[in-house]
Amino acid sequence: MRCKASIIITSFQRPHLLKWGLFSIARQNIPFKIETIVINDGVIDQTEQLCNQYKKALNLKYIFSGQRNLNGEIKWRVPGFAINISAKQSSGEVLIISCAEMFHLNDCITKLTLPVMENPKLMAIPLGWDDNGSFLNQLNTHQGNYNINTLAQYGRLNVSLPFLMAVSREEFFKIGGYDEDFTGMAYDDDDFVGRLKSDGCSYQQTEAKTIHLYHRHVASYDNPARHSYNHGLYQSLKGKIIRNENREWGKLP
Repeated sequence: MRCKASIIITSFQRPHLLKWGLFSIARQNIPFKIETIVINDGVIDQTEQLCNQYKKALNLKYIFSGQRNLNGEIKWRVPGFAINISAKQSSGEVLIISCAEMFHLNDCITKLTLPVMENPKLMAIPLGWDDNGSFLNQLNTHQGNYNINTLAQYGRLNVSLPFLMAVSREEFFKIGGYDEDFTGMAYDDDDFVGRLKSDGCSYQQTEAKTIHLYHRHVASYDNPARHSYNHGLYQSLKGKIIRNENREWGKLP
């Protein structure tokens, strides 16, 4: 039986956050077959051992794609490469794109999947908040328990980008996934959702609720050359929907 939804979770040196993301998915009521794909695009760490704990409960497949970092030098690349690899390894009708930092506050998977199953031209998005560190502290201090009333103190997350977003498999592959020419920093997500919108997709706000757990954010001034490269590429390719043409994309190293 084919999965209704493939949950794609990218992780880059985030096992301390991924553990709460998987914890929050495992508690959900999901009335259809799913698979979970965790792709570690960083280094060999505790991520695989953590995933093994959820292998059966979440029908979880672990992929390591950080071979470029095995010599001890961490080499940057945008998460789109890992998302493409995971999509190629997936089987779900709906792809739920996520990352290790997302903690689900309700039955997010069901609430995001059902609208896209009914209409593949939708990009289903949650209500989202951005943790300042205190929510993560609640989880760590109280073994995964938290006070839902504290959400009001956090800023809202930009859910128009795929921190947690459901798209149809058909649409993802139709546009060629994430453009792997984005080898700098930023704008890869903007490009991806912009192409989906240009192909007739639209946002569907759902009642799914999530919070982006705190971690140090990489700012554009950390590497302005990378940021400038991706920005220029983003501007130059506006209006071109299909990417990665005439090459194999989503390749495992």
